Amino acid sequence: MARITLKPTENQNFILLGGDFAKTLELAHQQESDGNFEAACNTRYQAFQQIVDVLPEEEPAELDFLHPNTRAAIEIIYGSAVDNFLAGDVELSAAQLELLLDSDSEDHIEATPQLALCYIALEEWECLSDILPDLGDKSAFRPMVEALAEYARKGNISADTIAALRRHRHLSEELAREEHPADEEYLKDISSERPTQQALAREIYLRCEPLFVQYEGFLDMFK
Repeated sequence: MARITLKPTENQNFILLGGDFAKTLELAHQQESDGNFEAACNTRYQAFQQIVDVLPEEEPAELDFLHPNTRAAIEIIYGSAVDNFLAGDVELSAAQLELLLDSDSEDHIEATPQLALCYIALEEWECLSDILPDLGDKSAFRPMVEALAEYARKGNISADTIAALRRHRHLSEELAREEHPADEEYLKDISSERPTQQALAREIYLRCEPLFVQYEGFLDMFK
């Protein structure tokens, strides 16, 4: 990989030069398509390490999301954070996502929901409270996060919290299913321009799956 440098722009932010992160991102996607998920994770993490080496430690450097190479680097950081969350290294995942939000304050890639899951897994309740308003009120993800956090803290979920989540019918139905396959049909649906509500609900389920393992009994509340 070519030498990476951080260059200031006239827009008061920075771009990343070198590295050809779009090519790296494409390689990781190809490795996943070939079923070589470990290689894809390693590709993203190695690129992440090279990115973080050029970012300043003293204060955040706002990255230019409109710059193609820099945008690909942002996507790599996010992808690596998801990899680590799914692998169980939640502290590293949270650190990567916090770095990402420091570098992309407008959160173009929507890293905040994934960070919320990390904070639940780490039981960092004050940190979760700080970012909860950024999840928005309309998506099904926020009531999902609130239900998980309540169960993690109390071992139960209030009727009001369950009712709020059940208002999102497709997600409620997904939680009650016995199987949640990430099969070819699902992958085609979720990658389309307009994914169905069923596919979006399954995506939320799959993102939260490590927490269902950590907090055994949560899903029984929706059977």
